[in-house]
Amino acid sequence: MALLFTDLPFACAQRDWNQTDWKAIVKKGSPDAPPRPGEVICIGSSHMARWESVGRDLAPLTVYNFGIGGTTMKDAAQAFARNLVIPYRPRAIVLYEGSNDIARGTTPDQIRDQFRDFYSQVHEALPKSRLYVLGIVPSPGSRFKSWDKIKLANATLERECELRPWLTFIDTTSGLIGQDEQPRVECFIPNDIHMNSKGYEVWAAEVAPVVLRVERAHQAQNK
Repeated sequence: MALLFTDLPFACAQRDWNQTDWKAIVKKGSPDAPPRPGEVICIGSSHMARWESVGRDLAPLTVYNFGIGGTTMKDAAQAFARNLVIPYRPRAIVLYEGSNDIARGTTPDQIRDQFRDFYSQVHEALPKSRLYVLGIVPSPGSRFKSWDKIKLANATLERECELRPWLTFIDTTSGLIGQDEQPRVECFIPNDIHMNSKGYEVWAAEVAPVVLRVERAHQAQNK
């Protein structure tokens, strides 16, 4: 089951999360709201929100996609952990943030610190849940001017994940770069920062084998 939340009315850079109708977000992303415990929840910015095939790509896992356009790792730490993750007790969380952070001048170290805040909250409340972190998309155009920062942020997040067994970094970045060291234009919507179906095929090829292998292993251990 793939569930997606994309058409949000508040995709602006600054949000007052205290005024957010979280029940409406959950209902939009999960018609059988609230989400059943023990499933997979996806959170993150528009790259996650637009992953319409995630339910098929991660089948037979049940997936709830609560991606919200325009968000950052800070939003994940300050709002998503307590409102979209912890209350629903997922077996696993798939997180994508970073693009908007770098575009707004956030440093890789700041992204790491906000990531630490996020995963610390989640692990304290859900010590048996696993967190998968996706590499930052190398969008074409002006955002690719920050390619060096993207690579550094990815390396920083990967090192952070290597320190804790419940964290897994998945390289969803390299497959979107061609032999010319430029973004593969066939993976992106023309004149847009977002991926098309070919881009999400790259994501699926990297994410599905890792998530399915780990989740099946844990399911077998718990039988």
